[in-house]
Amino acid sequence: MLEKDVERYLREQVKKKLRGMALKFVSPGLSGVPDRVVLLPGGRVAFVETKAPGKKLRALQAHVCGMIAAMGFEVRQIDTRAGVDAFILEMGAEQ
Repeated sequence: MLEKDVERYLREQVKKKLRGMALKFVSPGLSGVPDRVVLLPGGRVAFVETKAPGKKLRALQAHVCGMIAAMGFEVRQIDTRAGVDAFILEMGAEQ
């Protein structure tokens, strides 16, 4: 499974099961941002970095994700469909 497959599955499941959006996040002035910004009903926001199974964050990605998390935002790294499913269940339980 490739990173793009995990990312596509995340996008589909967020829309289908949470009625939310998983928007592609690109920041021209800052490298290392997470792949997706997940917007959910009720004003909930999570940032998700997708990876191929078993792959780890690069140092810059870990740094930027840490900065975002330090501001109080939910930041996740997901590398499998099972990880997406767990994220969906957790975020759905908070509705």
